[in-house]
Amino acid sequence: MTPMSDLLSFVFIAQTTMLVITSALLVYPVVAYARNVAHTRGLLLLAGAFLTLTVSYVASVPFGMTLVSSALDLAAALLAAAGVWQFARPFVRLDGGDVETTGVADTAGGFESAGDD
Repeated sequence: MTPMSDLLSFVFIAQTTMLVITSALLVYPVVAYARNVAHTRGLLLLAGAFLTLTVSYVASVPFGMTLVSSALDLAAALLAAAGVWQFARPFVRLDGGDVETTGVADTAGGFESAGDD
């Protein structure tokens, strides 16, 4: 083995290890303390995205499976989007209603009511 090959192997193992650790750090508290964790489903989807990204990385770098890696990248992106949607869902309204605004005359407080010194 050449020194460059050894360095690339080390970097690959280090990056793969960090992706697995990140996934485990996302999954463990959610599973162990599920009653105390908000957005459990969103965190599990994000952890699944990290795990899928790890498998995609392993499929592409040492094995050279570009088609499998691309499909897994798509799956990871969809899992991440679903996880983010779980966080954003309570704040998104799709009813098509009017935007709530307040007129200038309807304001109370703020700088307009502050006394000049």
